[in-house]
Amino acid sequence: MEQNSAKRHFLFDLAERYPQLALPVMEGMKQSEAFRDAVYRGKPIEAEPVFSFSEADTLTTVATPAGDAEVIFLENREDFEHAYRALAYFCEPEPILPSVGAVTISGLINWAKIREHERRYREQGGSDWNAEFARFTADPANFRDTILLLSSGDYSAIRGEQIGLEENEWRNLSVTIRKYHELTHFVCRKLYPEKKEALRDEIYADCIGLIAAFGEYRPDLARLFLGIEQETYRPGGRLEHYVKTDLAAEQKRAGELIDRAEEQCGRIADRKDVFAVLQEIY
Repeated sequence: MEQNSAKRHFLFDLAERYPQLALPVMEGMKQSEAFRDAVYRGKPIEAEPVFSFSEADTLTTVATPAGDAEVIFLENREDFEHAYRALAYFCEPEPILPSVGAVTISGLINWAKIREHERRYREQGGSDWNAEFARFTADPANFRDTILLLSSGDYSAIRGEQIGLEENEWRNLSVTIRKYHELTHFVCRKLYPEKKEALRDEIYADCIGLIAAFGEYRPDLARLFLGIEQETYRPGGRLEHYVKTDLAAEQKRAGELIDRAEEQCGRIADRKDVFAVLQEIY
């Protein structure tokens, strides 16, 4: 089940949780007193977030086997990159590859949760907030968040015409693939932390994204996403991002993992619940 945020643009509410969204992105920002005051000390700032605020932007909460996940979709690429830098790179102008269209960001300090806890604490007669603050923040689960940030654009920089789809249709499918790809990472890191393996995780995340978008696994697209075309490798493909050693050997392993995922999915008749599929094959 998903619940949509409504009324004023949700980025204003998010800036109350994560004030770095209202700070400028510039070199040296993470070392500035303004950043430390807002992000680490929770001092209120008067600035508001500066984004394009597209009507297509969404904030949704997705129920998963690993708990609820908050998913932020920002239609404009500039907005996505600004939010990415603000939240993941501490407001520093780090480069973001054009092929990167989604990111999971963990460990964000949620000042709205801290302020709400302080309000309730004082209402109940608490008088030593410093001690309570130390106790409350000793458990990261009380105040640190994980969010999934998505952008629009063609998935893995593959154009619709390359796979026989109209561009608008492919753009919409790309958002679904990207969303469930990141949700797969969210679930796997929480439920299966001991199984972390970059290439395998990417292939299974693409698998779940493809099932969510098409209702079935598409091994042809899975290969194309990684840059594997007709048993050869396309320079600049995503495989390079996950392989640090022998590219040819990892291309072979990628093919084997895709074949395995195809075989596993072929044994599952009902693929409507993508998270059930994930738990069956991972």
